[in-house]
Amino acid sequence: MTAHATREDVPEAVTLADDETVLWTGRPRLSASIPAAVVGVAVAVVGLGVAVGPAATATAAPALAALAVLVGLAIPGLAVLSLANTRYVLTDRAASVKRGVVGRRVARARLATVENSAYEQSITGSLFGYGTVTLETAAAGVSFRRVDDPQAVRALVDEHAGNDGDSRESIPGSIDAWRAVREEVGRLRATIER
Repeated sequence: MTAHATREDVPEAVTLADDETVLWTGRPRLSASIPAAVVGVAVAVVGLGVAVGPAATATAAPALAALAVLVGLAIPGLAVLSLANTRYVLTDRAASVKRGVVGRRVARARLATVENSAYEQSITGSLFGYGTVTLETAAAGVSFRRVDDPQAVRALVDEHAGNDGDSRESIPGSIDAWRAVREEVGRLRATIER
């Protein structure tokens, strides 16, 4: 968890209101690129095997070997680049996810609209202290994948969910007004059931 997150920690693509407070910023762990590295090595090894194997022709073998190595390096390289360009921002009003290497995509969910929040950790996530925090809203939701200390991040979300920066109550009216409504509904029901 980033201690004392500030506005300077927020990427330019994520817009904040003047009075919005940054609670946390983070990014996915680079270990998320390990599966891509395994695939890249497999592609390079298979390509080299085909290039030097019995089916290879003398003229095509060097070109195939070079292509396999380039593709094998490109796969994990793109995965690492994608992870390095992913940023998570949690403020007192919203959760944002910024992604993109060449282009840019920013997803934002207002905390006032969060209906459910959850975190999960795989076995390795539990051992090494990372996991995924998911925030669900009526429209969609956002996920902070492979972040450090997901339980603490979710606690921050839960602490600020439903707070849109103003002090209005989430349900309009007072307790007395709602009791009066309940009594009136009871009278209407009794009249209908007669």
